[in-house]
This record gives sequence, structure tokens and C-alpha cells, in this order.
Amino acid sequence: MEALFTELNKMRQTEDYDKAIKVCNKILNLTPNDLLAFHCKIVSMVHCGKFDDALKQMEMDKFQLDLTFERAYCYYRMNNPLKALEIVDSVKMPKVKHQELRAQILYRLEKYDECFSVYRTMLKSTTDDYELERMTNLSAVTANMEDKTNMSVDKQDTYELRYNAGCNYAAAEDYEEAEVALKAAEETAKAFLAEEGSTEEEIEEETGIIRVQLGYTLQKLGRDKEAQAIYNQVLRNKPSDIGLVAVASNNLLTLNKDQNIFDSKKRIKAATVEGLEHKLTGKQRRGIARNNALLAMYTAQVDLCQQLLDEMDPSTIPDKKLIMAAALARAGKHQEAVDGLLSSGSSDPILQMTAANIYLAAGEVAAGAEMLGKLPEDWRFRTGVLSTLVTLQLALENREAAAQVLKSAVVWSKKKGSKSVQGDSDMATVFRKTAEFHLNSGEPGVAAQSLEELLQIETDNMTTLAQLVLAYAKFDLDKALAASKRLPLFEHGSVDVDALEKSGAMGAKHKNKQTPKPGAIPSPKTDHDGDVIKKKKKKRKLRLPKGTTFNPNADPDPERWLPRHERTGLRYNMPGGYRKPRKDKRKAEKFTGAQGVDSGKAETYDYSAKVAADKAAAANKMEATPPAPEPKVGPRKQSGKPQNKSKKKGGKNKF
Repeated sequence: MEALFTELNKMRQTEDYDKAIKVCNKILNLTPNDLLAFHCKIVSMVHCGKFDDALKQMEMDKFQLDLTFERAYCYYRMNNPLKALEIVDSVKMPKVKHQELRAQILYRLEKYDECFSVYRTMLKSTTDDYELERMTNLSAVTANMEDKTNMSVDKQDTYELRYNAGCNYAAAEDYEEAEVALKAAEETAKAFLAEEGSTEEEIEEETGIIRVQLGYTLQKLGRDKEAQAIYNQVLRNKPSDIGLVAVASNNLLTLNKDQNIFDSKKRIKAATVEGLEHKLTGKQRRGIARNNALLAMYTAQVDLCQQLLDEMDPSTIPDKKLIMAAALARAGKHQEAVDGLLSSGSSDPILQMTAANIYLAAGEVAAGAEMLGKLPEDWRFRTGVLSTLVTLQLALENREAAAQVLKSAVVWSKKKGSKSVQGDSDMATVFRKTAEFHLNSGEPGVAAQSLEELLQIETDNMTTLAQLVLAYAKFDLDKALAASKRLPLFEHGSVDVDALEKSGAMGAKHKNKQTPKPGAIPSPKTDHDGDVIKKKKKKRKLRLPKGTTFNPNADPDPERWLPRHERTGLRYNMPGGYRKPRKDKRKAEKFTGAQGVDSGKAETYDYSAKVAADKAAAANKMEATPPAPEPKVGPRKQSGKPQNKSKKKGGKNKF
């Protein structure tokens, strides 16, 4: 027995738990009632990952040992945290190990507030060698709580603490500090692992999670290209952690948005593999599921999008109607999308504005304007919505409706006053644009009302006062005169004459003559009144064709623009008709040579004269020489192949 226990102790030191189980079995075969051997066997089975066998052994326990910690740990490792928490909470006098396990179970159940309390209590009441590990776990809890006020930043010696601090800053949306902390964590991790003798591949594997978190931080800072490069580099190393692969793939998916759909489908496949429910938090899983539904929306897969949305908890996806409406609209089913948004008589302004946007995207301007007109007043009379509604009515050539909308906006703004949702600047914009619209429409009285309201907001604005005077002048001169007295007196020194001349407000411009710069375009000459002097064109002398005379008293030929063959003075059109002469009676056409030949050399190339000379010479020759005798009739040509009697030397032809 002593030798067996000595061997069991060696197995514990070398962490060879498979052999330790065999040694424990030998001991139990010799002494079946040995409590220590049985306990060592259970612990060895837990270390080997044989949780089912360990639970079966504990159920058959006859020794009445307190194995609540081991039983709870087995359930925790078998992904049954509720059962594990039930067992731990049943312990009346929990020890430190029970508190440690309880904190881990609460973290798995995402009960971060309770987990934080357990770790805080343990750090205050316990002093041992595991204080640094508890600090690391506590920083991980605060990171998930998205609260950096409880984060301890004075003890960031290890790369785990630096990493959790970076996650905590990122969760609190302090991305600049998160970037600094994560870069420091990566450098610390590489230095520490290099001192431990880890290989390059092991260092890349260990620091992959830090770099993915750094990529997320850079993505939130708007540096998408840097983040994309980090994600791709981590995925090229093929990490073994499926949770890390899922997070990196999901973040790449968000960078693609509605572009590069093929790559997005590949990424979402890697982010939705089995087993992620135990690797990722609930928030991460919900984000991936939402992105999967958005990808189906972008690809107009209506049925798949509906299925994915139904699988999600409605409380975690409040914009379910918006996503489904977008999928239907992309599929061309605009009316179904609007019906889905406004189902059950929903009066949500966001849904109504989305419905109007769908109508406008489909080209149904009238329906979109009608939908915007149904918005509540505090939404309809906001600056952006109001300008859109007026623009749509003008596009429909319904100027009266646009004027009515602006009048309603002015009335509503008067009622609300400073209590309105809009600020003073937005209200001033509404009044000013309304006044301009009514002035252009020939309604100075309505425009004056808007300008009066505008003066109450901008009391010292002389531009508004001047516009009001102009509006009064069109329908009430007394009011215009009274309002004009509030304008400042004109002083010559207060007016920039040069600026007025440049703006053209004084009519003609008076400029001093200046020497033009070399290469500059010369300015046109002006007279004393400032009018541009036009250059006088010289009269060109009338040139007539040679050999023609011009009689200014004679009327021009009325048929001068008709073609020659249509004129009445031509012989072809004379009374009685005209018959062309025979071909042989016509005058011979004069040969002028080929195109491009000089007219002086036409005789050289006139072959008709040469042909005539040759014929005359041949006739003279026939008269001088006697006729040739007729040839004798020869023998009849024999039929058949000709016989070649002569033979050539060499036989066959040679080539």
C-alpha cells in the first residue's frame, strides 16, 4: 500500500491522471473502504474530463464523503450551470473553492452584478496566491458590465489584465484608451510568451483574441481598413478557437455591409457553426443572429429573413418590422412592406416615415406625401420633414397644398413657442423660408406675419426688418413707413462704396483705369456713362465677278435661285418643245484628260487621235502590198493520243 500511494503521489506531480486512476483502482481492490483512494480517483477522473463517469462513481458512493464541489464542477463543465449553481447554493458552510466555483457559474449565466459582488468579497476576505487570478476575473466581469468606474487600473502587470482593461474601455465606448491598453497587452503577451519559450505559432494563437479586440476598437474609431487587415491576418493563421473565428468573421461581415455578398455568406457560415452557444456570450450570439437576418434582407431572401427573425427573441430585436419591410421592399413588394409596417393600426412615427420612404423609393410620390402628411404635428413640422413635404407637393404641382403646409407650420410654431421640440434656430428657419415662399407666391400679407414672428426670435436682425418693410410696402404703406423708421440712419461713412459697385447694387460700375498685367485679359472700353463701347465694323468693298456689270436700277432675275433646267428661258422649255439633235450631229466633246492632268497636256493623253492615225496607216499599207496567198488545206488531223517517238534519257522526270 505504501508503494502504491508513493506511485500515486508521483502521478499527481507529473499530472499523469490516467495512470493515477489505475493506481487508485489497485488500491481500492486491496482496500475497498479507503476514502483517500476513492477521492483521488474522482479528482483524477475530473482532470481527465471523464465527467459522466465521475458522476456515476459519486452516485455509487458508500463512504458518505462531501463531494458537493466535485459534483457541481462536473455539471458546470458539462454545460449545465443551473444544476451546478443549485448544488453550490445548497452548501451551508461554503469554503473558498465553493465561492470560486459559484463566481464562475454566475459569470457563465451572465449574472455579472452577483459575480462582481462575490469576487469583491473574496478579494477583501481572502489572502492567498490566487489574488492575481481573482483580479483578472474581476476585470473581465467589469468589462461585461460596461462600467469602467469599478475597473482597477493601478495593477495591470499581466497581459490578461491589460486585455480586460482594453475590453472595459471599449465597452464604455472610450475607444482611444482601449486602443492604447490593447496594444500594450499585445506587446506584453509577446514578451512574456517569448520568455516562456513559446513558438511563433503559439504566440500568434495566444495573441489572436487581443488583436481581434483591437480590430473591433479600430473599426469603432472609423479605421475600417486597419481593422479589416487585422481580422484577415488572424483568420489566415487558422486559430483553433471557434469563438474567435466567429467574432472575427462577424466583424468582417459588418464591414462588407451590402457589398461583396459572396464573401459575406462565407463569413456568416463561419460565424454560425455548432458549439458557439458555450463559447460566446448572449450579446455576441444575438449580434451574429441579427447580422444573419440583415444579410438575408440585403439579398432579398424574404422567407429566410422571416424564419431567422422568428427564431430570435422579440424582446432582443425591437426593429423586426423594419428589417422585414426592407427585405420585402428589396424584393419589389412595396405595398406588402408598407402593410407590414402599419399592421394593427400602428401610429409609430418611425414606421410611418419608413413607409413614406418605401413609397418614394418605388416612385409613388403622391402616396409618400400623403404618408408624411399623417405624421403627428411635432414630427411633421420638424425642419427636415417639413422641407421634404413642401418639395413633394411642389413636385406634384400642388402649390396650394405646399402653402397650406407652411401656414400650418407657422400656426403650430406660434402655439408651441419655446416649448416646441425644435430650437429657436429651427423655428427661425421655418419662418424665413415660409416668408420667402409667400413673397414669391404673391401673398405679402402672409409673408409679413411670418417675418413678424421671426423678428420676435431675432430682435436685432436688420435684414429681417428690411424684408418686413418690403413686404409691408406691397399692401400697407403706412406700416412700411412705420417699420422703416426702426432701420438705422444712412451714413456715408458706414457704406462701402467699392463693395456696392462690385455687387452691382448701384447700377453702372465706375472703375479707375488700371494698367493690365502681362498675360491678363484686357477689360472692355467704356464711355463716361460706364457703357461698354462697341467696336465699329469696317464696311467691306463689294466685289463682283470679273467681266460682269452691275446695274442698280435693273430688277434682279426672279428665277436666279431656280435650277437651270427649270428656268423658262431655256430652249428645252420653249413653246412647241425642243428635240435634241441626233448623236452623230452633235458636236464632239472636247477631251480634257483624266482627273488631275494638266489641260495643256491633254493632247498627249488623247488616244483617240492615235487610233485614227493607226487605222489610216494600215489602210495605206494594204494598198501597197499584194494580198497573201491562201494557205493550202493540210491532211486531216488523226484522232487518238499523240505518239512521242523521242525518248528522254533518265527515264522518269527528275525534280
